[in-house]
Amino acid sequence: MAKVAKMNVKKTAKEDQAEAARMAAVVRKAEAARMAEALRVAKITKRVQATRIADSANMAKVVKMNVKKSAKEAQAEAAREAEAAKKAEAARMAEALRVAKVTKRVDAANEAKAAREAKAAREAKAARMAEAARKAEADRMANLQNSESAIVTELEAYAKGTRAYFPDDELAWVQAVLKEKSVASNIVRMVFDGDGAEYRFEATMEELVRRAKTLPPLCNPPVLEGIDDLTNLSHLNEPAVLHNLQVRYGMHNIYTYSGIVLVALNPFAHVPLYSQDTLEAYAGRMRGELEPHLFAISEDAFQGMVRDKRNQTIIVSGESGAGKTMSAKHIMRYFASAHEGNNNGSSSSSNEPSAEASSPAGGGVISRVEEMILATNPVLESFGNAKTTRNDNSSRFGKFLEIRFSERHTIEAAFIRTYLLERSRLVYQPATERNYHVFYQLLQAAAAGDLADAGERLGLARDDGTALTWRDFAFTAQSGEIPGVDDAVEFRTTCEALSTIGVGRAQQAQIHGVLAALLHVGNISISGASERVGAAIGGDDVGGEAACQRAVELLQIDGALFRKWLTKRQIVTRSEKIVSNMTRAQALVVRDSVAKFVYAHLFDWIVRTINSSLLGNSSSSAAEGDEVAASFIGVLDIYGFEHFEHNSFEQFCINYANEKLQQNFNRHVFKLEQEEYHREQLKDWTFVDFQDNQPCIDLIEGKPLGILSLLDEESRLQQGSDTTFAEKLIKQFGSPSTPAAGFFGKPRFGSDRFTVRHYAHSVEYAAEGFIDKNKDTVPDEIQNVLKASGDSLVRAILGSDEPTPAESRLSVRAARKPTLGAVFKHSLASLMETIEATESHYIRCIKPNDAKAAWAFDAPMVLAQLRACGVLETIRISCAGYPSRVALPEFIRRYGVLVGPQPPPPPQEEDAWCRALATRILDAAFAAEKGRFQVGLTKVFFRAGMLALIEKLRVERLNAAATAIQRLVRAHQQRRRYVRMQRAALRIQRSFRGALARRRFAAARRDRAARAIQALARGALARSRARDRRAAVVRIQTAVRAYLARAWFRAARRERAALCIQRLARGVLARRAARREVHLVTRMQARVRGSRARRELRRLREEARSAAHFKDVTYKLEGKLMVLTRQLDESQARAAQLSDRLRRALEDAQALRDGQEATVDRATAELAQKVAVLERAKADADAQCAVLVEQRDAALIDLEKAHAESARQRDDDADARARLEAKLAELEQELATSRAQLADVRAQHQTQQTLQQQQQLQQPAPQQLHHVPSGADLTASSIKRSDTASRWRAAAGFSATGYDLADQQLGQAAANHQPIANNGRRPHSVDHALPELPAGAPVAANKRATLGTDDSRSLARMLGSLSPTAGNGAMIAEAEEEAVFELRSEDEVREMLEREENLITEVLNELIGDLQVPLPNLDAEYQPPDLLFPAHLIGLCVIKMFQYNLARRIDRLLMSAIARVQKKTAAFESDYTSAFWLSNVFELLSIIKTSMTEHQSSTHEYADSERAMNDGMQYLETLLSDIYFGWIKDLQKRFVKLIIPGVVESEALPGFTASDSGFFNRLMGTGPRESTVKIENVLSFFNHIWRTMEFYYVDRAIMRQIMSELLCNIGVTAFNNIIMRRNFCSWKRGMQIQYNLTRIEEWCKTHAVADATRNLDRLLQLVKLLQLQKATDQDIDIMFEVCDLLNPAQVKKLLSIYAVSDYENPIVGPVMNEVTRRAMPSEKTDKILLDTNDLNDQVLYLTARKVPAIETYIPPEFRMPRIRALVDSQTDMAYDDDDDEDEDVDNIVPADYNDYSPYGQQLQHQI
Repeated sequence: MAKVAKMNVKKTAKEDQAEAARMAAVVRKAEAARMAEALRVAKITKRVQATRIADSANMAKVVKMNVKKSAKEAQAEAAREAEAAKKAEAARMAEALRVAKVTKRVDAANEAKAAREAKAAREAKAARMAEAARKAEADRMANLQNSESAIVTELEAYAKGTRAYFPDDELAWVQAVLKEKSVASNIVRMVFDGDGAEYRFEATMEELVRRAKTLPPLCNPPVLEGIDDLTNLSHLNEPAVLHNLQVRYGMHNIYTYSGIVLVALNPFAHVPLYSQDTLEAYAGRMRGELEPHLFAISEDAFQGMVRDKRNQTIIVSGESGAGKTMSAKHIMRYFASAHEGNNNGSSSSSNEPSAEASSPAGGGVISRVEEMILATNPVLESFGNAKTTRNDNSSRFGKFLEIRFSERHTIEAAFIRTYLLERSRLVYQPATERNYHVFYQLLQAAAAGDLADAGERLGLARDDGTALTWRDFAFTAQSGEIPGVDDAVEFRTTCEALSTIGVGRAQQAQIHGVLAALLHVGNISISGASERVGAAIGGDDVGGEAACQRAVELLQIDGALFRKWLTKRQIVTRSEKIVSNMTRAQALVVRDSVAKFVYAHLFDWIVRTINSSLLGNSSSSAAEGDEVAASFIGVLDIYGFEHFEHNSFEQFCINYANEKLQQNFNRHVFKLEQEEYHREQLKDWTFVDFQDNQPCIDLIEGKPLGILSLLDEESRLQQGSDTTFAEKLIKQFGSPSTPAAGFFGKPRFGSDRFTVRHYAHSVEYAAEGFIDKNKDTVPDEIQNVLKASGDSLVRAILGSDEPTPAESRLSVRAARKPTLGAVFKHSLASLMETIEATESHYIRCIKPNDAKAAWAFDAPMVLAQLRACGVLETIRISCAGYPSRVALPEFIRRYGVLVGPQPPPPPQEEDAWCRALATRILDAAFAAEKGRFQVGLTKVFFRAGMLALIEKLRVERLNAAATAIQRLVRAHQQRRRYVRMQRAALRIQRSFRGALARRRFAAARRDRAARAIQALARGALARSRARDRRAAVVRIQTAVRAYLARAWFRAARRERAALCIQRLARGVLARRAARREVHLVTRMQARVRGSRARRELRRLREEARSAAHFKDVTYKLEGKLMVLTRQLDESQARAAQLSDRLRRALEDAQALRDGQEATVDRATAELAQKVAVLERAKADADAQCAVLVEQRDAALIDLEKAHAESARQRDDDADARARLEAKLAELEQELATSRAQLADVRAQHQTQQTLQQQQQLQQPAPQQLHHVPSGADLTASSIKRSDTASRWRAAAGFSATGYDLADQQLGQAAANHQPIANNGRRPHSVDHALPELPAGAPVAANKRATLGTDDSRSLARMLGSLSPTAGNGAMIAEAEEEAVFELRSEDEVREMLEREENLITEVLNELIGDLQVPLPNLDAEYQPPDLLFPAHLIGLCVIKMFQYNLARRIDRLLMSAIARVQKKTAAFESDYTSAFWLSNVFELLSIIKTSMTEHQSSTHEYADSERAMNDGMQYLETLLSDIYFGWIKDLQKRFVKLIIPGVVESEALPGFTASDSGFFNRLMGTGPRESTVKIENVLSFFNHIWRTMEFYYVDRAIMRQIMSELLCNIGVTAFNNIIMRRNFCSWKRGMQIQYNLTRIEEWCKTHAVADATRNLDRLLQLVKLLQLQKATDQDIDIMFEVCDLLNPAQVKKLLSIYAVSDYENPIVGPVMNEVTRRAMPSEKTDKILLDTNDLNDQVLYLTARKVPAIETYIPPEFRMPRIRALVDSQTDMAYDDDDDEDEDVDNIVPADYNDYSPYGQQLQHQI
């Protein structure tokens, strides 16, 4: 009510002021009219006078002109003129009188109008005042009623056991518990019990309503203690804020949010909060997502700059010692390191990273500008910081760092502005304080020997060589070392930083000289008693003349002039210059002024140098920072509010700056509060009133009579003094009637002091020194001496006296220099303009104690700073409106229990449904308090204390429900217990009675059984004795008979074996000779016939060029004949091998073996007949060719019948094609019949082997003639270069399989009738499927099945080449192309490998560049050869080149292939492409390593090739590593987006829903909400990657390592997020994470990667820690025992941010103290965050597998004629060389041979 009345009175006063202003305006208008009329009359009068004067002049002219006229005429004329002039004058006078009358009438009318308007205004004002009084009274009565009801509601919250705060002198506020309460006769009485004290509260209802007394502030519930945002407190008051900060500080949490402000308490100890891992954890995160931190404020500023395209400012404030400097340093480091990945695209030359530049904590490489930004800290700290009583590293100047970003948001430049360096500290420091750090660093460096010329040049050593210390200089003698700080080390750091910002060693030496000179200037002693005697420089050893001489030498100035003007002054008059003596005091002031003057200019020069380096140029505009950047972030590190025993001009300026900053802060907070209400469309609210400090600012900077204005005025007076300045202030502002009287105070005693009531505290200033410090002048004579110095640095420092922008704006006249106060005022105004034009972020640093003790909390001191820095003002502004606000979904979820269950909302009206339900809940809870809450669009707003009240109602409702549930459960349990007891009694009785009955029955049964047992035992003994005697007789007879039989059998077997051996040996020798003869004759015939056929074919080709179609037909038929001939030879060889196998049969199978040989002979005869048929077919084909030649000759002779002959020729071609097709079909049928017969032979032989094995069970087998020991080496021996034939055979075998045993093994498989399995692969092409073959026919007979070609494909091409139409020219061209690349000899193969450039082109284009990666398809099943053929074909080419010692070709092929694959996989656009090439590169590496392992050359001829192969393997390993790690990085980049929502936030476990809403989540309306990403999405990602790798046959070791990397990513990312976010640290969230991790572990077990789950051990222990009890010391022991992988610092961090749930007690007191004690020893070394998985530091350790055989499968759609020719040539040569193999392999039977063994299976051999 009072507030409303006050507002109404203010409103009435404002209306009165407006009315008075209107009246004044009317009066001013009337006065202006009168003045205008008077001016008009005056103008008329002037015109009349001018006319009169003009007439007189004219008259004089006329008189002069008419001089010659007669006097009479002249007199008459004069009379007439005089009469006319009189008439004109009379007319003018009449006109003037008329104008005066009119003016008088106008004035009277205006005065009457003004009187009427004033009367009407007074009447209106009286009416308004009466109406306002009536309204105020009505409002007062309404507010009184509302206030009474509000007080009654507030009193309801004070129940017995409620905790409240009471003020205390030592602790500021203490807690007490309500034990008694009474409300009687409108008197409220409450008794509270504190710690050993009793607190009473008594007040009447009227006092409470009028706010004459207020109820004790309530404490917040335990669940809110230690919350990370003060605005989330349900009771938002001063003691609650202080207590929450104290609790968090006790848990070593130094950062706390207070709305938009970050409160930072100085720990005075090392805290692990600024590591590189922590910095990277906050990069890219929204504010409020992680724990409060200044990195979060920095990231919020960066994101605001990027997102909103608006400049940002971070204001770091606080008193001295609160940690502002360190906070600003960490903020600058964050901007220089957090987003360093964006710096790669910077185009500025200054942004290029230096050779040794790296982030401070071991992060990535940073740019040159960022490195220089970080280097400015040690430089400015050395020259601008000093030790004070409150801080060991206090900034004695203000700094605004403007970090400028490019359009790509990379740091491109920076600019530093400094404010008000404390110059007086150079010459005077209070007790226990130090001068600037740089002087002590210089002295320590000289003592440590870091400065070689310290004694000679700088004069910092005595004559005996010992170094001078800080005690030897007047400017540093107050205090020395700082504990824990090594000034020598800091000096080296400063020098390195100066080098970084561009100050060379030479200039650094000059700076050291200037600093040493200033120290010597301070030691100049001056003597002199009076002005008459004059001051003189003394002659002491260290001081006096010696010090002056050393200073003059170091500054390189004129010593005589310097000594003169140091003790004398010059007064300049109009006519002369007067030189007079100074007193000793005046000379000392000049000496100190010189030192301050030089040091201040040195500091400014260093700042200019820094800016020039940061901006990358040296222009004047750059030096002044006028260049406009795309955007910038400013960091303001400025002195905090200061209040000492002696406060001077510096403290006045500092507090003035803080007044301006506080005003900006208050207005910013007020603006945000009002915008929030507007955005949510709240109704019935008034603008929040806040305390504006504008009157105090007007007192300081007001014109023309502000403190600064009066100070400037007094400073310009010749006789101005500090006393007269103070007297003027008291005279101007000391009167109570002045507007500024409320902010200015007069001293009680003395007149040289004055008091200003600042927003934080009233400060008494001593006027002494104000004038001199404001003038800050040095005599011009000494300035000229200094500027004439021979030192270039001194000239550069003092020569640039151009005025600053602020000074240039202030200088009205060139001769008048602006005062220091005026310059500071305008610099501050410029700073405020910059801040107001940017988005501001606030960090309030708090100093918790004066003793600088670690983790000590002085509550009264902290409370005073909270009041001073505006945090409590922010809370007061919030409390004036609606301080508590909850998002609608969170409000309904938490407080929906007050109205019971509700149906789900309709999807289209969810927002309206939420608002309606929230309104219903609030109406049910606060039926009579509807004015204390409002429902906005997305949030519910509460007045102060209402959120705590509704929370209390919720707890009561939950307690009632819990009580009812407990009652029902306990009754149910008792009923169940009674029923169990009843059933147990009946069961016991039944069991006991049954036991007695069974006992009696058992006794009777034992008696009966005993008798039966005796009878049976006696019978059994008798029968046993009879059986033993009979058995002994039988055994004796058996032994004798068996001995006789075995003796006869051994004699018979020896005789039979001797006969069998003789017969077999004779038969083997005879058959071998015959077979060898037949074999040689057959091969000779085949070679001769083949050679003749080829020569004939070439001859026919030359003769029949015009009939190329028929030439191709002939060639194809001849090729077919050769193939059939080769197959015939092969069949004969196989038959011979079968005969050899049959030769070793036993004697009792002789008949079967003879029959088998007869069968083989018949098959041989039939094959011979087929050969004859083929020869006849060839003869027919030759005859047809002759006919065609005759037809061609006839066509050439008879040109007229060309068309007819052509038609006939086409008809003949068709007929010939038909005949050839028929013959071809017959040949294929015959071939199929031959294969079937051969299969029958093999079946018969298999039957014979079965019989043989059965017979071997009955009698021993004969010894074999050819025995091969089991350990024999089957590889080919070393091949010499001269042994060409053997090299070619080895090369052919090597190219086919990868080993020299390949052809032997194939021969063994054929000899033993063992088909080579095809692994169930798909046919390579449609030609590979042989429908003519009968079921079960072996494929091993055809060697081309392994080498990628077969007879059916050749036949199909032959048919395609016989097309009669002219449109098949492409197919003919293809056949010709393939014919061109037919390789018939070793030389041709070598020629192509060595000189054919298109071979490498084919490999690069077909196998890599143009290759389309096959995608997983359910309709097709791919085998390893279908996917790994690029690796095998490239490997084949490389191995062949190695055999021919082609080192350069190996280098070119491998390097080109590696480069093409690297280009193909560089983008990692698809998982399929990455997995495909990862598998192929690993396969190619394995092939090459296998070949190098098996084929090591023993000569030096292959040295280059071996080097090329080794280099290729190294490059392949590098390529494999690049593909692997590149793919891993791409997977992690995509996978990291699933980790937090899928593993941490996913709530797959029902019944454990966790509430994660925080202040900023609710502020943005984003919490809580269910995660759209579930754990199933994570498992789906795993399945996709695993199946992809399985499809492309990626090596198992690589698959396991990739999954291990992903699991490690889960462990690290989830761990770091949980430990940095309070809303994730609850036991419910721990249950959800535990369930999700269990799902991941189950997946790993099912996929055989369970070992990789060890990467989740720390995360599992963290989750276990969240679920453990945390109440007692025993719980702490269990915690550290179970979570042994977590270091104490991590345990402490988790417990400090643990979010207690309902019915949980906060972790404070002894538990937290014990955890802190355990973490203390290792806190400096322990890391809180886990190291990220940096793939740049990892190495891929894999062992290449052994490849048993090289697959030469070529997909049919690939046009690679050269590679096909290479494969075919090796196949033909392998066939030819196979016939020359010795047949000693008859006894070698290979195991199941597979031509492709994908994962390291090796060939096994049986003897």
